[in-house]
Amino acid sequence: MRSAGSVSWSISTDRWDHQLERALWFRAAERIEVPADGLVTGPPDVHPVPEPSLPSDGELVEGWLWWWRALFVRPSLTGPRKSPGMADLNRVGPPDFEGLAGYPALRHVVSTRWGEANAWHSARKRAGIEAFRAARAQGPGREGAVVRAVEAEIGHKAGPFSLRIIVLPVLDQQIRSAGTATYLVPELVHASGAYDVWLRELVRKLA
Repeated sequence: MRSAGSVSWSISTDRWDHQLERALWFRAAERIEVPADGLVTGPPDVHPVPEPSLPSDGELVEGWLWWWRALFVRPSLTGPRKSPGMADLNRVGPPDFEGLAGYPALRHVVSTRWGEANAWHSARKRAGIEAFRAARAQGPGREGAVVRAVEAEIGHKAGPFSLRIIVLPVLDQQIRSAGTATYLVPELVHASGAYDVWLRELVRKLA
């Protein structure tokens, strides 16, 4: 939220990010086993889980980890940072998927099954937007309510701060930091009271 003529607090909630969700779909579909650590979440929450097209191997794991981590250098997610892999990342998509040229097995899988991943993401987004609109019609957003509750508790308006919440379909109970003021929140956690408790504590520190 930003007040006219002044800088106030800002909390953006990003859902249905097409690049992150497609990457999660491929991780699930191809049974790419990567340990949860740092930016790497728990397993994707994909139902039904598609059949794999290749046996998972070291190249798929290495390529997927590069792809996932590279997604978080995007300015749209974490600020105006760049990396040597940014140009390649911008080409991880049709028609040629050139950004994955260093990982031929993953490039083959992604180019072959892109339509499946896109259909899954698109269906999720359509359903999610309908639910989101219905919830918004019932009243103000949760984030604003949390900030107002903290302001009432501390007895003054919250100072300027900015947060970005990225909600992901993953089987994880952990909220993960993805850089300065950016957090990865599992959908199941976001839908529970645990998210409100976590956000309230964070806002209290920032306010």
